[in-house]
Formats: sequence, C-alpha cells, structure tokens
Amino acid sequence: MIITMISWGYIFCVSFCLGYAVLKLLSKVIPIPSLETLGIAGVVVTGLVSMTVYAEYFSIFYKVGGLCHGIMFIAFLASFFIYRKEIVPIFKNQLVHDNRLKFVLCSIIFVTASFYSSRGQYHTDTGIYHAQAIRLLEEYGCLKGLGNFQLHFAYNSSYLALCALFTMSFILPQALHTMTGFFMVLFTGYAVSGLIRSKGHGWKGSDMARIAIIMYSVTVLDGLQSPATDYGTIYMMMYIFTAWIVHAEEKKDKSEDLALYGILSVFAIFTVSMKLSAAAIVLLAVVPLALLIRQKKFHLIVIYVLVGFLSFLPFLIRNVILSGYLIYPVTAIDLFDVVWKIPAEYVKVDSQQITAWGRALYDISKLDLPLAEWLPIWWGGQQVYGKFLIFSQAVGICLVTFIFLRRVDRSHRLRNDMIVFYITLLGGVALWFLTAPFIRYGLAYLLLLPMCALGDYFGEMFHRWQIRLLTIVFAVAVLFGPWTVNYIGDDIEFVQDYTKDGYIFWPIPFEDAETDICEMDGVTVYNSTDEEVNSYNYYPNTCYHDMMNRTELIGSTIKEGFKPKDVTDGD
Repeated sequence: MIITMISWGYIFCVSFCLGYAVLKLLSKVIPIPSLETLGIAGVVVTGLVSMTVYAEYFSIFYKVGGLCHGIMFIAFLASFFIYRKEIVPIFKNQLVHDNRLKFVLCSIIFVTASFYSSRGQYHTDTGIYHAQAIRLLEEYGCLKGLGNFQLHFAYNSSYLALCALFTMSFILPQALHTMTGFFMVLFTGYAVSGLIRSKGHGWKGSDMARIAIIMYSVTVLDGLQSPATDYGTIYMMMYIFTAWIVHAEEKKDKSEDLALYGILSVFAIFTVSMKLSAAAIVLLAVVPLALLIRQKKFHLIVIYVLVGFLSFLPFLIRNVILSGYLIYPVTAIDLFDVVWKIPAEYVKVDSQQITAWGRALYDISKLDLPLAEWLPIWWGGQQVYGKFLIFSQAVGICLVTFIFLRRVDRSHRLRNDMIVFYITLLGGVALWFLTAPFIRYGLAYLLLLPMCALGDYFGEMFHRWQIRLLTIVFAVAVLFGPWTVNYIGDDIEFVQDYTKDGYIFWPIPFEDAETDICEMDGVTVYNSTDEEVNSYNYYPNTCYHDMMNRTELIGSTIKEGFKPKDVTDGD
C-alpha cells in the first residue's frame, strides 16, 4: 500500500507539471480554458494524455524503459522550474481554501483505493495479455507482427503504454501496476469535489454525472490492481462527458466554450486509442467545429485537427507494426502489404469471437442469427442487476425525448452543447449494442445516459429541490439499486478475503504461471501452460501454444519481430 501511495504522489506531480507546461505551449496556438474552468483534474489529464502519446511514439523506436522514463523526468523537472512561480501558488491556495469535508472524503478515497490496488485477483485479461504486453513494451517497445505470436497482443491500447511508463521496473525490484488505482483516485476525487462545490445547484444532470463516476468506482473497486484497458478507458470517457455537462450547465457565459469543448474533443479523439469501444465519443467534436466555422476561424480548425491527429497517429502506426492493419481487428481497411501481417482469416475469427461473446452466443457460427433470435439469448445471459441497468437505457431514452419535446413546446432555445452531449451518449449505446454488447465495454454510456437524463428531466419538472431530490433518489434506487448493491457486496467480500494478505509496503506482484521453454528458429520463447495466466516474468511469452506454432521469426532475433508461417511450410 505504501509504495502504491508514493507512486500515485509521483504520478500526480509529474502529470500536473507536464500538463501545465503542455497547456502553456498549446495556448500559443489555440484557446485554452482557465485553471478555474479546467480544474486541477483537467491539468492532470492533459499531462496523462501527453505522457501516453509520448510513450507511444517512443515505443515505435525503442523500449519503454529507463531511458524513456528518464527523458520524461527531465521534462518534468524543466516544466516545474520554468513555471514554479505559477504552480506553487496553485497548491498553496488549494491548501488554504480547501473544504474540510472534501479533504476528509478524498483521504478516504485515497486510502481505500490503495488497499484495493495492492492485493486481490487480477482481471482475467490481465493474466492473458495485459501484463505480458506491458513487459514486452518495457523490453522491446513495439514489435513487428507481435499479434502473430498471440492475437491479443494486437489489441493495441495506448493505456498499456502509459502503464509501462510507470511500472518503474528499471529501478525497482518489482514492477508496479498502480495506474488504474490512480485513475480511480483522480476521477472519483474530481466527482466528489464537484458534488461538494455544486451542492446549491439543485441536483441537475451534471451532479448525476458525478454520481455515475462514483458508481463506476464501486463497480471496479475490486479490480484496481489490474492495468485493464477497460477501466482506464471508461474513466477517461466519464471524465470527458462529466466535464462537458458540468460546463454546459454551470457556466456563467459562453466565453470559454470553444476553449473547453476544444480541449475535451482532443481528449475524446485520444481516448479512442485506449479502446475502440470509445469511438462514439468523437461526436463531441461537432460542437467546437461548429463554433469555429461560425466564427470563421478556419486556421484554428486546421490546428485542432492537427493536434487531435498527432495524439491519435501513434495508435495507428503501432496498429500497423503489431498486426499489419491500420485498425485491428478490421480487415476491411487493408492498406499495407507487410511480411508480418496477421492472416485475414485469423483476424476475422478474432473479430467474430468478440461479437459472439458480447452477444452471449459464445459460438461464431451463431453470428448469422437475426436480431429477433439472438436478442432473447443475450437478454437471458444477463444477471438481474445487469437487466436493470439495460432497462434504465429505455428510461433514459424516454426522458431525453421528453426533455427536448418539452423545451421545444415551451419555445426554449435548444443548446447545441447539450444536444450533442445526448446524441453522443445515445450513439455510444447504439454502437455498443450493435457491435459487442458486453456490459463492461459500454459502462460509460450505460451509466451516464439514464443518470444525466434523470437529473435533467426532474430538474425541469420540480423546482423545489427537496421534491426533486426525493424523486431522483427513488428513481436511482429502483434502476441502479440492484447493480450497486451487487458490487458493494463484492467489495465487502474482497475486504473479508484479502485483509490478512499483508501487502502493506509492496503491492501484490504480477501473476506467475508454470512456463515451458520453447524454441523458435533457435531463439528461446516461452509458453505458459495455463491459458488464463501469461507470466509477466518470462518474455516473450504466450499462453496459446497453437498461435505460437503458426508463427516464426522475421529474422534471427526477437527484436526483428514475428510473421505468420508460410502455408507451404506447414505448421
């Protein structure tokens, strides 16, 4: 726990200073929101995004190890030195004017997260590929054709590059896995602080968005030890949506609309590089684009597009390096004829399996079933608490419809920022359902749509805050009570199971597994005998022997990458 806490303090300091410096540099070419509007969390997010993009670019040419971290550390020191007269007063003011309740609650969040982040069972996918993918980034960087060795390694996520940047394995005796816990502390603290600050605003959609973040933290509390790409991505999405609706509802004027919506749109584009399931969030960029067109600032459109593109470009490059495809697992976009390209038939099966599991079919031969046939199977495969969450989407859609009809009927001017906000949430739910409707993939949309709609609708229906609050509490208890109670139960069980495990100083190490030594063209590789645990301690390692058997080295060393075996050579 102690090392975890120290790690979070370090990540926070580096993120804030680098984020502050990046915002200062960006302010020379695009509008940047004030610190009061963006908040400390927004500055830290800027730093996290910047460091992730940096680590991604670095991985294309070299490993994400000591040198990569050292250059970043020098940039952190330089940023603090250059802007120290601005950074130090920010934290002095926070300490002087901080709310006592906020300090107590954030301290509870900090300690609780450190407990859950330091012990417990890893997310299944962390054992299968997250931990090993991080190790390979630390040892090699981005390897050509790595997806041939195990298809999961082609699931390119920028989040894993950020995790690799802060494992500190180049200097510590044990690799750290503290980034997910840091995200939880940062964004839950942001939500709680916002609720305390906005207590007089009347429980509108923005407050409900903050509560949705807290609900998500309850959901994933027992998985904070895992560098799972779902967790980091959902937290980023929920922050972007929440910051958006907070500004839309609580702003005093429109003077910072372009600045805030512009930077949030850049964050949104970047977030897709964390996980493709976030794709719908880029619809938010319509608002700053419309503002720029209306103001005829066409040169800023070019700059914003360039900034967003540069933040997303390393994801595309790494896709091509890892799999041979611009976007994996999408074979329809096939632009590159490289020797390490994963055979299309493997990619298609991989893509079909994702959809089949999302629909609870578990058999790709059933993917041709029409909606009327697979929908009952999918619905039957959900737990009761999941069914309540899915049902809440219908409630959310109805409430959003009522909100807009009511405003049109009363000749209220519809605000573009709120229209796009809800269209994006609706688009996210639709995309999730039509692609891979596995609940944990779409939790940002599934929690925010009904929660924000409840706040907005009852905010208009009841002007007395007492009645509004009682109505919202009742609705949330009915719709989300089963979900929340289920995960609170899991969190309590976690405490009962792992309190005596220790890990007071060091967090639990990455999982190990019985591993066989194998040879590939005279070079040593490894195969874990357990298909659900791919040992972090040996590399390159796969837990799927059949995938390794259909792969060979491009050259004579691991650093040259992997390619599929020529079919004429056999397996």
